[in-house]
Amino acid sequence: MTAPPVAYLRADGPGGAWTRDAGPALRAGCAVVLYASAGSWSVADGPGLRVLLGREYERYRAAGHRPAARARFAASRRLVKHAAAAVLDVPADELDLARGPAGRPYLRGCDRLGLSLSHTGDLLVLALSLYGPIGADAEPLGRSGCRVLLAQRVCTAQELTDLRALPAHERGDAVLRLWTLKEAYTKALGVGTGLPFRTFGFRVEGTAAVLHDDTGEPVRPGEWTFTTHRLGTGHVVSTAYAPPPGA
Repeated sequence: MTAPPVAYLRADGPGGAWTRDAGPALRAGCAVVLYASAGSWSVADGPGLRVLLGREYERYRAAGHRPAARARFAASRRLVKHAAAAVLDVPADELDLARGPAGRPYLRGCDRLGLSLSHTGDLLVLALSLYGPIGADAEPLGRSGCRVLLAQRVCTAQELTDLRALPAHERGDAVLRLWTLKEAYTKALGVGTGLPFRTFGFRVEGTAAVLHDDTGEPVRPGEWTFTTHRLGTGHVVSTAYAPPPGA
């Protein structure tokens, strides 16, 4: 059976169609990716923000010397809590967001809802799954030049060979796809930078699957599902998630 698709929903601010669409999509076995501008989730400092952020309020205050980073931090946490509240049908202020040892965010007392947060510029991306870990990463397509140095730093020997076989004008987007897939996979695993990107690979073209760097064979095929999607915002988003049993 084919794994359920990833549902991409624009979520610019609390309320709107995404709040009624995200829950049913998740319960149907889909992963859900919410994307929004950070500005649409901006929130002023004050008692309300302190309650919303909870134990993360001190992290917010620590970024005080970087106003843009501070505003994005608050906006991203507001998105996470309102999204989880819409899915779980609980007040956003009652949710306690924490971070694992490698920095992966999770909701205390609600391990069944996997989530992954990514941002680039003004774009916020939040991936959600009810069936296990999920990871997501976003990059602007404007960075899709060949990026030879990046490829040499993060790609396996087979990936580099496959990239060279592509027409020159396609290599930049292919590097971005590989980069975001690897970021998404390590986020889903919860290992952060602990898994060097050159120790595992993906097919440069075709269906994505984790490949051994030495043999080129798939690693535990079927255990993970990978997707890459172009947003209308001019960004590429990749996800890695475990589909529900039997999918």
